[in-house]
Amino acid sequence: MNQAIDRVRLLFCFFSGEDDFIIRKCNFRIQIYFALIGFFVILLFAGCWASASLFTSHIFDEARWISLPVGIVWALLVTNLYLLLLYTISPELLPVARKKIIKEKGRKKKVVEGEEKVKKGFVFSFSFLFRTGLITFLGIVLAQPFNVSLFAHNYEEGDRFAEAIKHILSTNPGSWFITVAVCVAMLLPIQFKYRIRKISQKNFEKDFEGNDVTKGIRRLREQLGYTTDPENLYKQILSFDINSIRTSDFYFQKSLIQYRIILEEYEQFKKTYSFLLTERNIQGNRHCWENLMPHLNTLERINPKKYQIIYGQLKENLKAEKSAFEKYEYWADHPFRTKRRVTTRKFAAEKDLLQTFYKENN
Repeated sequence: MNQAIDRVRLLFCFFSGEDDFIIRKCNFRIQIYFALIGFFVILLFAGCWASASLFTSHIFDEARWISLPVGIVWALLVTNLYLLLLYTISPELLPVARKKIIKEKGRKKKVVEGEEKVKKGFVFSFSFLFRTGLITFLGIVLAQPFNVSLFAHNYEEGDRFAEAIKHILSTNPGSWFITVAVCVAMLLPIQFKYRIRKISQKNFEKDFEGNDVTKGIRRLREQLGYTTDPENLYKQILSFDINSIRTSDFYFQKSLIQYRIILEEYEQFKKTYSFLLTERNIQGNRHCWENLMPHLNTLERINPKKYQIIYGQLKENLKAEKSAFEKYEYWADHPFRTKRRVTTRKFAAEKDLLQTFYKENN
């Protein structure tokens, strides 16, 4: 019995839209909240299917069978949109570059200001209000076919859909209850997401509280939120055995995995970049030798001494590079590119420049 319940819980976690592999590593409370999110997603799919089927059955009286496939397509579209909206309601797990627009020589230009800590008051941001507003709108649309089906006096009245909705909402308080209930059911997973954040943070504090051995992990979590030393942070992430970190902090584990994937892919990109440049350099040198050899052979017959000098210079200039090419990084936290590399230049005095040019005359 317990195994069957666990399977159902993990099935619901799968439909929550988050990584099932990470959820399985978290404690029971977090799994329950993700299972509730997955349950509401499945409930939304079934509700959308039924709602769209009821709506299309009133439109196509002589072909009501078409309401089933139309309902499935509509349910899939709305459910995917809903999952996407839920997925975006998560804390920032990767560095984000803050940009501002400046004017330079009369032209507008975007400049990276740098990475900043996430500001508080996220609930009142335009992005959050837009997403919750869109979810609420979907809930209102989803509830109306049920209102018509439940409160319309007869099927013919339900065919006049827009008129029936207006009449039902103005005369039946129960229709408002159904509409509000559907909207609340669609907004509840957002609350569950925020509960998961708080539980994850508390779990991390409990797992690594007052332990000197795990001091590096606590420091790592702080750096993931606001990076001050990118080079050491990335080395630490690449050297860590992520599976050995035992914590129920869902977003910490997810952030570590995302960092690791990006950094490993970027390391592979730099190796490929270096290999391709080295190969191009070798091919270019070979092409130069092929083009110059007829002229060098002619020069050798005419002026062997000059030939030896030029041949030695070409051999030195076109020799294969002992060390591979490396990609130059303009950013301090590549590949995330939120902080410019700080370069210091020392400018010599004018008299030093004159001394360099005219030292022979002195």
